[in-house]
Amino acid sequence: MANQIQIVPEAGIDEGTVTRIRTLANEVLERKGFLSPPPYLCIMIWKTMKGLQDFYQREKEALGILTEGETDFLATHDAWRGYPRIHICHERLTQLADTIIQGIVHHEISHALHHGTSEFYTFRFSKRLQDTGTSCGLNLSLLQQCVYFLSVAIKDQEVVQWLAEIGLGFSQRALLEHLISDTEEERWIWEEVQNYVSMKKIALASFLKTLLPIEAMISIGSEEAQILSKQWNRAYRWLSESDRKALLQLSQYSINNIGKTFQERLEDAALRLILA
Repeated sequence: MANQIQIVPEAGIDEGTVTRIRTLANEVLERKGFLSPPPYLCIMIWKTMKGLQDFYQREKEALGILTEGETDFLATHDAWRGYPRIHICHERLTQLADTIIQGIVHHEISHALHHGTSEFYTFRFSKRLQDTGTSCGLNLSLLQQCVYFLSVAIKDQEVVQWLAEIGLGFSQRALLEHLISDTEEERWIWEEVQNYVSMKKIALASFLKTLLPIEAMISIGSEEAQILSKQWNRAYRWLSESDRKALLQLSQYSINNIGKTFQERLEDAALRLILA
């Protein structure tokens, strides 16, 4: 199993951190069931956020990646080079409880198992989607950012639901509780953009990152997810009732929109969000 994972620590990362991350990764891989682990998985541990951000900037320039916000998360994943990579910042880990760190690693390994190929990171923009976006003030650049946030939410829904199904939902509850414990920055952004239709759509797409996984856990009968749902509503109480209702309806639609490819689900979600 260890040969399936290459952990690449930046200079200055202690061996204890490497061992801890490998142990947490194996907690998921040991329960992977019918899922085949990727032939190669790289986990990169960065000492500081600056190191991670500089790396992402170089990668985006080299590969022509246009989206923003990848380094705003506690950890990230990609398959830009054709194989799954996970990026973890040690500087951020030192500020977090062990249960949250466990949730982060479980989450990212699940992404590697489910979304370890480039199809999940390359988005198609049909004429219908572009025309619909234009009608709402979303030029291609803004539409790309909106679709990116939706892709994050849909992929997170898949990994959190799967982890809950295999008995690791407790770690995702800890992670989701942490993510919704402080929405002050999101509230500030919302106050700035809510009167601009196009920017409002992008903000709503970003709020689905936590709501969609919570609703997915509810859909499989997770009792703890009902508590998370109440916490989410309290955390985003500054959203209007109609906006929260629209996000809930979009979440439930996406969960029930089965039997389609990732790209089809993504476009369907984008169209529904834009037209809502």
